Amino acid sequence: MENGSSPERLKVGFSIGEAGGVGPQLLLRFLEGEGWQDHLIPIAFGHRRVIERWRSHLGLRSLRYHLIRHPHEAKPEQLNLIECGEISDFSIGKPHASTGSLARQSFIRAVQEAAAGSIDLLVSLPVDKATFYDEVTFPYRGHTEYLRSTFPKFSPVMMMVSDSLRVAVATEHIPLREVPALLSEERLRTTIRILHQSLKRDFAIPAPRIALLGLNPHAGDGGLIGDEEKRLLEPLITSLWEEGIFVGGPFPPDGFFAKKQYAQVDAVLALYHDQGLIPFKILAGWEGFQFSAGLPFVRTSPDHGVAYDVAGSEEVDNASLVAAVWEGLSIVRRRRAWDKESTVRE
Repeated sequence: MENGSSPERLKVGFSIGEAGGVGPQLLLRFLEGEGWQDHLIPIAFGHRRVIERWRSHLGLRSLRYHLIRHPHEAKPEQLNLIECGEISDFSIGKPHASTGSLARQSFIRAVQEAAAGSIDLLVSLPVDKATFYDEVTFPYRGHTEYLRSTFPKFSPVMMMVSDSLRVAVATEHIPLREVPALLSEERLRTTIRILHQSLKRDFAIPAPRIALLGLNPHAGDGGLIGDEEKRLLEPLITSLWEEGIFVGGPFPPDGFFAKKQYAQVDAVLALYHDQGLIPFKILAGWEGFQFSAGLPFVRTSPDHGVAYDVAGSEEVDNASLVAAVWEGLSIVRRRRAWDKESTVRE
């Protein structure tokens, strides 16, 4: 606590994402508002050219920023900026190779500081996968794939979170044709264990209930439309119950969401990206955010992309970033409380 009564200001690091997309705009609009100054110290990993271009475009010249070299130098009540690499001139609303390079370097540095404990929460602003991916220097299709490669012992799980719905995915940014081969018993068991533990530790749910979606239409229709449900998913569910992990299913995805069965569980595990994210975004809109379950630090992100078509306009909605920040801080505090209680129990 500071000054005897104010809440602790947590350091929140923002990887800058795609400089020409909506990410920098979301960040500066958030900082333009009130209410954050007593709760967090913002640290952006990016470049001053990006901040200055967006400040000018948005008419926020009075918004201050402070250049630093390390998070421990960060000052409260203003934006702190750690420069990562270089960037050539860029255009708002358009991708560029140099902005992709900056997005990569920004994210890598932010992850390093989060892993070192120098920041309390990492919020990743949206990237353009076409420029973020580099076959030689960064062969990852997204943030989660890089995190899984960097922290192989933790196997992070991508989870979409809103007030009324949590949807995790067993596979992320891969072609649909590759999904069945990746759905091994070991992968699914590990994913569900991580999800179960995260619901307890990060969301303070003592006895989580998880719904597992089927892979095939009608969840296989008793084996008539594929056998993954009977051969793989049903035995896995039985085994997990024996571990004390309460998993229901496999559920036919269409009926599961149409009947609002998600309201009866604490989280849903979808087997591939669109199976989970399409219903989540329809139901949660831009009020939700992405969370990486299972990492040694807390990382969140808006649940949308770079939105070049509206970047720089008044149409941009920062609700998802707001949720990623405030709910991310709540996760940090719940996790710390859980870890403290676990230490006492031991």
